[in-house]
Amino acid sequence: MPVAIDTSVLIAAEKLGSLDTLIAAHAGPFYIPAHVAAEFLVGTHPPAKEHLRERARRLYENEFRGLVDSFDEADAAQLAALIAELRRTGKTMGFYDAAIAATVIARQDSLLVMDSDFDRLKHRITLLKP
Repeated sequence: MPVAIDTSVLIAAEKLGSLDTLIAAHAGPFYIPAHVAAEFLVGTHPPAKEHLRERARRLYENEFRGLVDSFDEADAAQLAALIAELRRTGKTMGFYDAAIAATVIARQDSLLVMDSDFDRLKHRITLLKP
């Protein structure tokens, strides 16, 4: 089963300098949803230190970019359904996380995470930890 990689994993990989040790315990194949790439790239701009922004940019270009997969119509339809479901139940979820979750749900993939942002959807998504 394919494994999507969450932004929390990319951030940890950036601190470690590599993604390899974080994905080693799982079989893959691995991909980075387009919204994960966007969220990571947005997050690389705030650091006050130029060397940190440059380190993140280099890692993205050299290691992450080739794993980025597009957001397609089926993912978009699932995102709309997920947002409607969350609203009906009085729950909220940030846009990036909802788009990431929708991609994984639409494709019936697993999601590799380092945090608890997706725990409310664990009945619908197989969450993996490094």
